[in-house]
Amino acid sequence: MCGFFQVIERNKPVDKKDFLNSLSSMQHRGPDAQGYKFEEIQTPTSKIHMAFGHQRLSILDLDTRSDQPFLDDENILLFNGEIYNYKTIKEKYQKESIFYKTNSDTEVVAKSFSMKNFDDISEFNGMWALSFYEKESSNIFLSRDRYGKKPLFYYLDENIFCVSSTIKAIKIYLNKNLKFNEKYLLNYLLFGDMFPTDTSSTHFDDIKQILPGHNGSFNIHKWEITQNKYFDACSDIYQDDFSENNLVRLLKQSVELRLTSDRPIALLLSGGIDSSLILSILHHYGLHNNVTVFMGDTGRSDDYLYAKKCVEQLDIKAETIVSDYSSSAFDRFLQICLHHEKAFPFNGNAIAMSQMYEEVSKNNIPVILDGSGGDEIFGGYWERYAPFALKDATQNSQDAWVNSIKKHNKNKKAIQNFSNYIQEESGLKKFFNPFLKIPINKLINTKTLDPIKNGNLSFEDALCQDVAPSGRLGEWIWHNDRNSMMSSVESRSPFLDYELHSFIHSGYQNKFHQNWNKHELRKVFDRFTPLPTQYRAEKQGFRWDGKHFFNDNKEQIIELIKKSEVLKEYSNQNLFCNVATKFPKVLRSSVGKRFLGIAGVEHMMDSTT
Repeated sequence: MCGFFQVIERNKPVDKKDFLNSLSSMQHRGPDAQGYKFEEIQTPTSKIHMAFGHQRLSILDLDTRSDQPFLDDENILLFNGEIYNYKTIKEKYQKESIFYKTNSDTEVVAKSFSMKNFDDISEFNGMWALSFYEKESSNIFLSRDRYGKKPLFYYLDENIFCVSSTIKAIKIYLNKNLKFNEKYLLNYLLFGDMFPTDTSSTHFDDIKQILPGHNGSFNIHKWEITQNKYFDACSDIYQDDFSENNLVRLLKQSVELRLTSDRPIALLLSGGIDSSLILSILHHYGLHNNVTVFMGDTGRSDDYLYAKKCVEQLDIKAETIVSDYSSSAFDRFLQICLHHEKAFPFNGNAIAMSQMYEEVSKNNIPVILDGSGGDEIFGGYWERYAPFALKDATQNSQDAWVNSIKKHNKNKKAIQNFSNYIQEESGLKKFFNPFLKIPINKLINTKTLDPIKNGNLSFEDALCQDVAPSGRLGEWIWHNDRNSMMSSVESRSPFLDYELHSFIHSGYQNKFHQNWNKHELRKVFDRFTPLPTQYRAEKQGFRWDGKHFFNDNKEQIIELIKKSEVLKEYSNQNLFCNVATKFPKVLRSSVGKRFLGIAGVEHMMDSTT
């Protein structure tokens, strides 16, 4: 897991000082080695100046021979991520007498592309963002993994092309302020999220992205970029065997592949189904000694207690990380804003998880397994997915299944009144909020970016949309990547193995049974090692003590909101700050959290030099 920065200029040389400042700004993504290379080529119309920079987090083949930029012939690779099945691809080419000088996945990628085998992307099992300069064609090939685990941004004008793992590196090199895209900004203020979209646009004007599941191509001669999709979250089905035996086989394979590392590995045990199933698999095959187990104690949920029950049953040593709500919490919040580079929901995954990764890193462990993707692939959210399943089942006259789900979930409003949970949201409902001053035409025209707030979707379509580029999964793993890389830790997600993707289509009756969600996953514990979490009904999620945070940092929060230039246009800023000063509940209300989210990112991005 690494970070890279690349600049191509056609009217003047790349400024070396600015370039290295930009590259060094992402040292947290790769603290083990920094490498860079400057190149020039002559085109029929101009001289092209290029710079390639890389920050390496060494995971595979720790030798300097695998440092980047990686040269193969005269081609140059910048690579961030891991290809877990690289040995299989390597063996294929060794049979064709291709010689390798390293033991890294980086060289396997470079050799494939140097041989013009760009279609090998479809065989890659892993996570990646990469840039490959092919000297013969003067073309830059770009690619991002199927789900977007690794970020890949770019900026293009008539003279400069930048590619980067972070937005702030581009900002530093261009030495310009970035402006929030109004569509994303209004969505956050009205609905509390900045979901990604299925276009190249981002929440900042002028900053673009290579979409998940897409390859890009930048033609230096034509000075233009194109993207093409190689993976479709809705239509790509790698297999149609939804049997328990096949699920067991694929889960075992996925977990084993993600143990590929020359550095220590941790497992973040949350007390929920997904991470404890990973532990169940590891234990069953005698692999649990290959990882160090960490548990998080937030003091506010039963998750830690369930995690403890699992390790006690297996007699496994585990480390406990106790959440710290100290006076440094505000400084941590600002650092999260800086690393996330966009406003985020105020929940445990976005905010509290950074401390977990920091503590793991202090133990000199740079790789961690987590349960990301299990909810989206296997139907983990009652309120988010079950209403679509109930709608489909009602339309299909599957009354027995519908009645059973309703009978066993009498206290879940999303089940009893499911049609209310799949309607499109409009900003107009926020019209009477006294702290917002958004014109009514913008309120009317602002619809949530959440792709599944659409009652016309089927259950399978809802799951597919949530793992597509504009879905909830993309938002979730954005948080995971930024939080883990703040502390130079690589997060690996076995449930996001592309061979498991087809289980999206296994049907709602396999995912929801009586009062159990993710029923497919719960059942397979019996094929590995049964654990106390197997039939735990309600996981609470990683908690964050927002009340404590807002009360302890009241003055700093209000001062930060007061200073925001962005909020002046869309809020009654002074009114809010005056009221929040007198009534703390207003400060920690949904609108208060959103004001703080915008103000925090604005402040930290503007302070980046």
